[in-house]
Amino acid sequence: MTDKTALQVEVEQFIYREAAMVDQSRWQEWLEMYTEDMTYWAPSWVNENELTSDPETEVSIVYMNNRKELEHRIWRFTSGESPASYPLPRTNHLVSNVAITDASGDQVTASSNWMSQTYRDKEQRLFGGYYQHILTRQEDGAFKISHKKVVLLNDVVDSFVDVYHL
Repeated sequence: MTDKTALQVEVEQFIYREAAMVDQSRWQEWLEMYTEDMTYWAPSWVNENELTSDPETEVSIVYMNNRKELEHRIWRFTSGESPASYPLPRTNHLVSNVAITDASGDQVTASSNWMSQTYRDKEQRLFGGYYQHILTRQEDGAFKISHKKVVLLNDVVDSFVDVYHL
């Protein structure tokens, strides 16, 4: 197996594992997949063809710029303190077309497509879009997510959206 093929497989397996952590509600393990200074960003659409470009000054579906914010978000939807998230929906994420778009030094940028099905209160919802992951190799050789951009392609979202939908 070439180094390039081995890296492709490693990145794919990492991204698939991340989706599985969400679907299995393994929140602490999912959280540990992120660096302390991570960003998680789901931009909004300006129009049919243009996304917002600055999460600090424009509206986003979701934006967190450190792991503490992600920890707090997980606490909110797992504690029962967020009525909109209780009970949590069952989810099934499908990830495909993982492609490494850049690899230099200890960072790898990958793009992929995703679709999630959510089930709650006898209703099913479908969400879809694409991801961009920036993975940073740690001293122990494992990857962690330093940046995740989630583009939601749905035109209509008839309720709130949170990280477990995406």
